[in-house]
Amino acid sequence: MTNHNIIISGSGGQGLMFIGKMLAKLAVDVYPHVTFIPSYGAEVRGGTSHCQVRLSQDPIATPLVEQATLLVLANQPSVDLFMPLLAADGKAFVNSSMAKAAGPGVLNVPASQTALEIGDVQATNIVLFAALLSRTHIIDRQHALDEVIHASARKGDRATEINRQAFEKGWAFGA
Repeated sequence: MTNHNIIISGSGGQGLMFIGKMLAKLAVDVYPHVTFIPSYGAEVRGGTSHCQVRLSQDPIATPLVEQATLLVLANQPSVDLFMPLLAADGKAFVNSSMAKAAGPGVLNVPASQTALEIGDVQATNIVLFAALLSRTHIIDRQHALDEVIHASARKGDRATEINRQAFEKGWAFGA
């Protein structure tokens, strides 16, 4: 099992803290050491926000990520800020509907466009989350999908179905 240093970033309100928390919650069942550190910009909704998630077999001395093995980047300011922190053998999952990035390890995912096609741009985060999990196998697919459905249930049947579809589409991008 590989240790992971993950940065998830985008505009406030895109649900990126949600997927960071979900990833940390799910990873507790797999990794003995997990940290989750949120960081909000000056303006929470619309400003850049990010979170750092560390998953490790070994004790974690500091929760801060200095070099990322995985990036999930939902907008161009996030690409500009965090791509330089990507390790040489790292992977970046970029919302190509809102950002441009290239290079080894970059997977461009048209997450916002896919979410719009499904019926709700707010599902962009779930598309990116599923692409990350599909490519990295950090968390069991069914376990992650069950958690997405469980978390969506409080918003009703429509949100649950949209997020299920977003997960399926995102998983296909990462495969």
